[in-house]
Amino acid sequence: MQELRNILVPTDFSVNATNALIYAINLAEQIDAHLYIAHVQDETKNPLSTELIEDRFEQIKHDFLFRRTLRTSILLRSGETAAELETTIKDKRIDLMIMGMQGASTKHEGSFGSLTTYFIDKPAASLISVPGDCRILNTKQIAVASDNKIIPDKSEIYTLSYLAESFSPKLHVFNVRPSTAAQENKLGTEEFRRLFKYNLSSFHAIDAPSVIEATRAFIARNNIDLLAVFHFVEAQKDPLKRSVSKQLAFVINIPLLILPIRL
Repeated sequence: MQELRNILVPTDFSVNATNALIYAINLAEQIDAHLYIAHVQDETKNPLSTELIEDRFEQIKHDFLFRRTLRTSILLRSGETAAELETTIKDKRIDLMIMGMQGASTKHEGSFGSLTTYFIDKPAASLISVPGDCRILNTKQIAVASDNKIIPDKSEIYTLSYLAESFSPKLHVFNVRPSTAAQENKLGTEEFRRLFKYNLSSFHAIDAPSVIEATRAFIARNNIDLLAVFHFVEAQKDPLKRSVSKQLAFVINIPLLILPIRL
């Protein structure tokens, strides 16, 4: 099985980014991965001075990395943020990126320009979006949202497979459909049992009109620590269409694992 060797966590030193950093440090330490902490100086967005950035990195080392045996690298890049992070993902062979996510009100929910939502739309690697108020550090219950259109191959979802093998959580697969559709399929039962034979706990066919609200209720009802979704990456995508993955990133209060599946 492919391992999670390299994790990237970008930071702008904000509260949300720091919360994601804490999550990334904890995860990387538990699975013995190399953690890359990156900041990009973007000249178009009032960049911090190099001296201040160095001070912030020293504070991170003092507050979060002191006396840890975790393998870490500090990266300072200059340029357009998304492009520099995409280059870093390729150069460092990043397996997983972890980013902070601020919940949005109805007024601002559709705002354009969020770095995290950019990578949800155009994932260059598996991505975990961590809400700013999330304090979850353990992974005991994982929910997997499946629309049953395509059951990905294990090579496409190795991040989820590795986390499932590393932490031995209970795995709950669920599908939100109108009642008639829910009765017509069995959620790819055999395929999921083959992929997660040691972790699979339950399957759920949920009759509900709203995928988002049904997912939120499922998370609360089952004390879920991590929600995994398959994000189908299309060659041509309507820029005005909001994906379910992006909507969930705004409204759930637990980490969201985005697994890019290229059609």
